[in-house]
Amino acid sequence: MNNKAKVQKVLVALGLSKLTVPQLIANTRLYVQNMTGNVNFPTPTPTLAAVSAQQAKLEAAYTLSQTRVKGAVSDMHTEQKALHILLKSLATYVEAIANATPEQAVGIIESSGMPVKKPSVHAPKTFTVKTTATPGEVELNTKAVKKAIYTYAMTTDPNTASSWVDIIVNNDVKNTHGGLSSGTRYYFRVATTVKGIQSPWSSVINIIMP
Repeated sequence: MNNKAKVQKVLVALGLSKLTVPQLIANTRLYVQNMTGNVNFPTPTPTLAAVSAQQAKLEAAYTLSQTRVKGAVSDMHTEQKALHILLKSLATYVEAIANATPEQAVGIIESSGMPVKKPSVHAPKTFTVKTTATPGEVELNTKAVKKAIYTYAMTTDPNTASSWVDIIVNNDVKNTHGGLSSGTRYYFRVATTVKGIQSPWSSVINIIMP
């Protein structure tokens, strides 16, 4: 079985349903401004001109709705929905560009002015490390997660990212790891993978082997 975790796709969170019309207009202006001439987005789909034009229509409809002219509020909602559709399409375009370069995805999305959706996979909150009766051995344990794969990693130099080594990758929430040297301080962390998506790493626990 291939337990290699997939990189979690970074998503845009427009929150359109929570925005007032003035907020929607202001956000749309920000997106167009940030994406105009932005090398990350050479061919926006839909075009920024189309988005700006619809934003102008909504703004005019909103202004008219404030006069309480009959039918103006209904017309404003129609223009609002049309702008929602364009922004959702634009967000899909931004996501596709960003996730083509996973290591830069968050920065690319942020350069558009659009907010990044918070990851839905959370780091393990409960994690323990303790020595066993066997010399040079530790027991690693975390909170069970349904259908998860657990990745335990270890290092003696936590300040160097490349020094971390995955020592255990399996479906067992509790594991032991041996061969450790007496008097050496070891650092451990754990992440869970569910449906191919790996969570952020847990907090780090360190222990000096007796």
